[in-house]
Amino acid sequence: MTKVYSLGIRREDKNRWERRAPLAPSHVEELVKKGIKVIVQPSTLRNYPNVLYEKAGAIIQEDLKECDVIVAVKEVPSEYLYNDKTYIFFSHTIKAQPYNMAMLDEINKKRIRLIDYERITDDQNRRLVRFGSFAGYAGMIDMLHALGDRLLAKGFSTPFLHVGYSYVYSKLESAMEAVKAIGEEISQVGLPDDLLPFTFAFTSDGAVSQGALKIFKLLPHKMVTPDEMVELVKNKKGERGILYGTIITSEHMAAPIDPEKKFNKAEYYADPSKYKPIFCEKYAPYISCIINCMYWDAKYPRLITIRQMEELVETNNSRLIGVADISADVNGSLEFLMTTTSIDSPLYIYDPRTQEVHDPTTDQQYMYRDGILFLAVDNLPTEFPKEATQWFGDHLLKFMEQVVKSDPKLPYEKMTDIAPEMKRAIITCHGSLTPPFEYITELRKKREELTTRILILGAGSVSYPTISYLARNPSHKLTVGDVSIEQSKKAASYDPECQTVVIDVNDQEKLDEIVKRHRVVVSLLPDELTILVAKSCIRQKKHMVSPGYMSSEMEALDKDAKEAGITLLNEMGLDPGIDHLEACRVINDATNKGGKVRTFVSWCGGLPAPESSDNPLGYKFTWSPKEIISGVTNDSKFRRDGQDIYIPGSEVYKRVQPVDIFPALSLEGVPNRDCLHLTKTYGIESVNTLFRGTIRYKGFCQVMEAAVEIGLLDTTSKSHLAPSAPPMSWNLAMRHILPIPQSEGIPTQELLRRKLRTRRGYPSKGYDDDKITYILYVFEWLDIFSEKNNVAQCGNYFEAFTELLKTKLNLLPSERDLIILHNVVGIEWDGGKHETKTSTLVYYGSKDQSAVSTVVGLPVAIAAELLVENQIKEVGAIRPITKEFYKPMLKSLHNEGISFIHRSEFDKI
Repeated sequence: MTKVYSLGIRREDKNRWERRAPLAPSHVEELVKKGIKVIVQPSTLRNYPNVLYEKAGAIIQEDLKECDVIVAVKEVPSEYLYNDKTYIFFSHTIKAQPYNMAMLDEINKKRIRLIDYERITDDQNRRLVRFGSFAGYAGMIDMLHALGDRLLAKGFSTPFLHVGYSYVYSKLESAMEAVKAIGEEISQVGLPDDLLPFTFAFTSDGAVSQGALKIFKLLPHKMVTPDEMVELVKNKKGERGILYGTIITSEHMAAPIDPEKKFNKAEYYADPSKYKPIFCEKYAPYISCIINCMYWDAKYPRLITIRQMEELVETNNSRLIGVADISADVNGSLEFLMTTTSIDSPLYIYDPRTQEVHDPTTDQQYMYRDGILFLAVDNLPTEFPKEATQWFGDHLLKFMEQVVKSDPKLPYEKMTDIAPEMKRAIITCHGSLTPPFEYITELRKKREELTTRILILGAGSVSYPTISYLARNPSHKLTVGDVSIEQSKKAASYDPECQTVVIDVNDQEKLDEIVKRHRVVVSLLPDELTILVAKSCIRQKKHMVSPGYMSSEMEALDKDAKEAGITLLNEMGLDPGIDHLEACRVINDATNKGGKVRTFVSWCGGLPAPESSDNPLGYKFTWSPKEIISGVTNDSKFRRDGQDIYIPGSEVYKRVQPVDIFPALSLEGVPNRDCLHLTKTYGIESVNTLFRGTIRYKGFCQVMEAAVEIGLLDTTSKSHLAPSAPPMSWNLAMRHILPIPQSEGIPTQELLRRKLRTRRGYPSKGYDDDKITYILYVFEWLDIFSEKNNVAQCGNYFEAFTELLKTKLNLLPSERDLIILHNVVGIEWDGGKHETKTSTLVYYGSKDQSAVSTVVGLPVAIAAELLVENQIKEVGAIRPITKEFYKPMLKSLHNEGISFIHRSEFDKI
């Protein structure tokens, strides 16, 4: 019995716009005449309707399992990959594309013979079956419309707007007529003078580029060399009614590192390590629009990197309006292509300064935002489905009969029953990669090595801005670790591709295992746990960033970190962190110019916004209550008028003083920790006054002073507060720490008043009646004197008081917080002149993100990115106090909306 060979044509269902097919009805008719049974899955989206395939002799049915060969255009979902079949489609695997490696593994698991259209080539390695020119047609037409839209948002009305997207035309010919029409308009009225000369750069001269050029040449144009383009722009010689096009090939992308050598194309492709990139510096500043059509591999230099594009914009050295990245290669030749787009939503604006993507799904005003217009649709040929299908099938058809009738069970080397052009395209068979494609395994490993893995330990609210910032770059692969899986999952929601792990950093073995898989570790854990993380980073030779203080334990790791060649970057939050960056910028600038810093004062505080400070304490928690309250009793050291002063923790809140940063706000503050080390850290050993303080609204400090006085911040264990002790009211708990003889029958409020009167405040005033009355009012509001409000049985008064405050001082979701950071630097100049420089940062949070979490989470994220990019060279246990930190970081923070107001005033003589 003669075998009946069968071919299945799969229905495309990747998205609603995919209306192409690999073969048209005319091709099916040819195959049926040759005795091949053709089964076509029904589709109401396909541009060629079912009835035409049926008339051509095909069977219309869902089930393709009986087919020997199944053809499709796009990737086939796993559930439709059947064992031991031959599949032909664009697999997007030959560059070890990460998003399709799971599919490739599934294909091998099912012993499928996979043939990829992209590798059907002739003896000169020229592709024979492709949609490339149609991608070029559609991409260029769509970009013309997109330019019109963007320029209109920028205040320029241009003829570009009068051509539609490709899919609105029933056929390519109609679209080309529309392009000719706007060309006539450009010839007659030209483009606005501010846009001239308007230059288009087409990367490569392949099929995609030729398709785009065919559309471009329907417009009034002049083709110039890249160097001629540069001269045109430099000398502003462009004509109003002419568009200028140039083709960028490999010789314009790279030059020999050896200045004595000339560009050699064969050598460049064979060994690109001998070449350096030149496109960004030499040509990029002179281009209005890039039409990117080139194939790119990681071994070649990029056209423009993320940092290069940022630098071009920051230095006003870019005139780039838009990019049509028809290659749609994320983080490819144009590294700042952050994501592909769809026909539904083809455009976005990329801001090189912030690396943010503004698109219509999240921002209705996206077209008005600063940045570069991007069109990066990854299935452009489907905008001309009928012509694309017919053209594609015309080139595929001559191979199909032989492939369908070939024997897929033959060893690869004996597959002589198909044309060599098709054999060259077999990527897998018999459960493994074929010899020509075994390189994919190694390439996968290299891609894995190139992937930047960042571990974020601690999944509290501070991690949210850290994750959001780092996730903007698709090459960053994030892992969030926490002891709470719920916390980790909540944090990971800020990056859909983020992995989560449950980890207790006290488990040294597990911690080491996780750390070694990452390049940089961000520790958002308490200082005592960050030490454990730092030690693991030393063992695994990984960089670490933390907003925590540089403790003596951390300083002791400096030598080990240097020997490991790693950076342990501490104090990279707000205070300390951003305050260091701005302080060192001002101080170094002054000393470099010959000035002497005589005073340095820094105030910082996280507060509820004024409209949200609606309680007697004028305070609400925006981060760890325990950390905030424990800070109340930290010892303090500072310098005033040449004298070093030590204040024990129990006395710190007696040193409250007004803080007149903003007269409209009633602010006060107290000394913050030991800041004397800053004389050496900042290089200002001869400073006369050195002070760091914590800001609060008026009233908070005197309540905390009283809380310390009466023992509410005592961490000593108390049996009556033990978890196993009987329930106790706050009123009774207060009476335990207000032991006054013969107190029976005396209200607790009066006992507290008497106790405070026996103490002396600072400097000599003590607790007068007004002050005591206010403290009693606040304690009444806190329900501390309540017989019904039970104390939390936490073991000690500090824990119990903190729990009480948490119930009363939470920031509501509808409320926002506020950060104030204020540095004052007094500088003495030659000739006796004295200058006072102030740097003031005011930053408000939102209902979605607190100010505190943002100004702590963003700096660590930016620093982690600098470490990833090898921008930080200093190793050891360090603080961010040098120019390599404050220059890029202050710029990046400014781009995120975190910037200082600078003022300067000279003393009047």
